[in-house]
Amino acid sequence: MNSFKNDLVLPLVSVIIPAYNAEIFIARTLESVLSQTYQNIEVLVVDDGSSDRTAEIVKSFAQKDSRITLLQQANAGVAVARNLAYLHSKGECIAPIAADDIWSPQNLEKQVECLTKSEPFVGVVYSWSLDINEGGLLTGGFYN
Repeated sequence: MNSFKNDLVLPLVSVIIPAYNAEIFIARTLESVLSQTYQNIEVLVVDDGSSDRTAEIVKSFAQKDSRITLLQQANAGVAVARNLAYLHSKGECIAPIAADDIWSPQNLEKQVECLTKSEPFVGVVYSWSLDINEGGLLTGGFYN
């Protein structure tokens, strides 16, 4: 566990995004993931049987950025979608994000830094979440 902690090479982070009928949100989510200051990532989006343009939107991003992989399955729910992505992931770390969430630009950088500077028994790091409205403004809600 955490074999990369003493290495100079930063770990590959597999970003896992389950998506079901997420055409309204998925582009903004992908933009926030691809805009991370930590760039050693792969992005696995699982289209969980969407009936909207989710897969088309992800494919258009994947054509521009080879770090993105689109996986598709019949609708089976978020847990099954995440598990499919885990099975295809190559990273030493997994970073899940919902298809309707966004990250601040330094999210992964700070999480990887926290993990690499921690004791060897630490296997999970996370961050708090802030609620935003459709315009991207903070609503005052948060989760820890």
